[in-house]
Amino acid sequence: MKELADSFNKMAEELENTEMLRSEFINNFSHEFKTPIVSIAGFAKLLKRGDLTEEQREEYLDIIEEESLRLSRMATNVLNLTRVENQAILTNVTEFNLSEQLRGCVLLLERKWEKKGLSFQLEFGEYMISANEELLREVWINLLDNAIKFSPDGAVIEVEIREYDGTIWVSVANMGSVIPEESIEKIFHKFYQVDESHSLEGSGVGLAIVKRVLTLHQGSISVRSGEGRTVFTAELPADGPG
Repeated sequence: MKELADSFNKMAEELENTEMLRSEFINNFSHEFKTPIVSIAGFAKLLKRGDLTEEQREEYLDIIEEESLRLSRMATNVLNLTRVENQAILTNVTEFNLSEQLRGCVLLLERKWEKKGLSFQLEFGEYMISANEELLREVWINLLDNAIKFSPDGAVIEVEIREYDGTIWVSVANMGSVIPEESIEKIFHKFYQVDESHSLEGSGVGLAIVKRVLTLHQGSISVRSGEGRTVFTAELPADGPG
């Protein structure tokens, strides 16, 4: 009876934690969705005025485009998380150039890092890997996007690939504010956000996607953060999941 009571209490505690996370997600996601929607509506209203210069029109249209893309990214991330959570078996495993994929992801985010005056230090040769190319791309985009988001203007982001004994390690390092020690274990939980002020955009699902995709590949993700530097390291079998 004691074991049964302990199990019941543990289950109740886990359900309570899940409900708290779901509640936090609804609050966070509602806030993140509301901000760009209000921005789009406000600048669309300004565009209706006939006394704008061409320069102002272009500026407002750029903002509307950027905020629309932001909404799209948030929705895509939530859909991606749902998809990988429901996926039990890794499919569509092919061999491809991992180095080329990482360089492509950096270029894909060029507009974001150029806006902050950031630069990249890519320390790797050419590495091949067997994996689901589409899912793995989501891992690098999320890790790089986080590094860009939390880097101070003008900083350098370092990306490194190493291979040893059939295992590949990919590290993404950035300078800036560190992750509090009490948050290290939580950041890979879905819906969790270190920045509770919402001063930085995000829905708290990116790192959950990273962890789930790497788990599907029989890999893992770790993080070190301290002294103004944060390093995320993904570990993957080079020849694909066994």
